Amino acid sequence: MVTGFDYLSRDQALQEHWLRRFVAIVIDSLIIFAPTSILFHLVGMSWLFPWWFAGGLLFLYASFFDSSVGGTLGKMLLRLKTVSTTGKMTMAQAFMRNVSKVFAPLLLLDWIIGMAVDTHDPRQKWSDKMANTSVMIH
Repeated sequence: MVTGFDYLSRDQALQEHWLRRFVAIVIDSLIIFAPTSILFHLVGMSWLFPWWFAGGLLFLYASFFDSSVGGTLGKMLLRLKTVSTTGKMTMAQAFMRNVSKVFAPLLLLDWIIGMAVDTHDPRQKWSDKMANTSVMIH
């Protein structure tokens, strides 16, 4: 069985792909989490609640941008594009592939499972496989 980790260990282009995806999610997280945290701090709310709220916003933001323009601002800055492997990207596919973004440990688990299973496309995280989507450098 060949896994995504096998490809990743020897394919420099794939390493660059995953580095771009990581930087893109950091950018997107900052776009959502920083203003949310500041706003909740200014109104005196607990530091924990904004993280759950912002995770939901990140999920909605990523789903909307993936389905409408093929990627978030972070992905666009890094020349990445989210595509459907079965035709035109639907909102259902975007929701499915982004659900793990609600909580950071779920996203990490999504990446690890995606790379650990036998794969035909090592650019896919597990939820990409389930949603029939992938992320491409363009």
